Amino acid sequence: MAEAQTPLIRELVDREKIREVVHRYCWAVDRGTLEEVMSFFHDDPCELKLIPGKEYFGRAAVQRWYDAYIQNRMEVLRHLIHNQIIMIDEDTAISKSYFDAVGDLRGESIVAAGFYEDTLLRVRGKWKFTHKVIKLDFIVPLREGWSGALRIRRHLVPPDL
Repeated sequence: MAEAQTPLIRELVDREKIREVVHRYCWAVDRGTLEEVMSFFHDDPCELKLIPGKEYFGRAAVQRWYDAYIQNRMEVLRHLIHNQIIMIDEDTAISKSYFDAVGDLRGESIVAAGFYEDTLLRVRGKWKFTHKVIKLDFIVPLREGWSGALRIRRHLVPPDL
């Protein structure tokens, strides 16, 4: 009986490890250092796709974007993950999740929302991002709300590199 449960237990442990990677990534993006953020990415492949925005291929390009982001991030930022779906196939996985964020950027209350679609690879027992998609649905000052054609304020998004 225990042998039949072994794959199920491994899957449950893997799901929890992947969930932890996504949650720790969010904490690092909100409050951490560039090194902490990049510790969640695999060396090769390493890709980042921003919607709207650009794609960054290779660890150096991804790191440059996060460096610019961290230097320009909100003074107070909390983004939360929910409705996470995880699909595992041996040593690869896909995690899809929504995020909502609130923060303070240069004295202005900001709200943002979107989703992540992450591809991860198990590397020496640890799950690492190989491809991360960040789809921004809106990022606006709280006083303006998030509906309408101007729901993504480009001046609030870190500059393209």
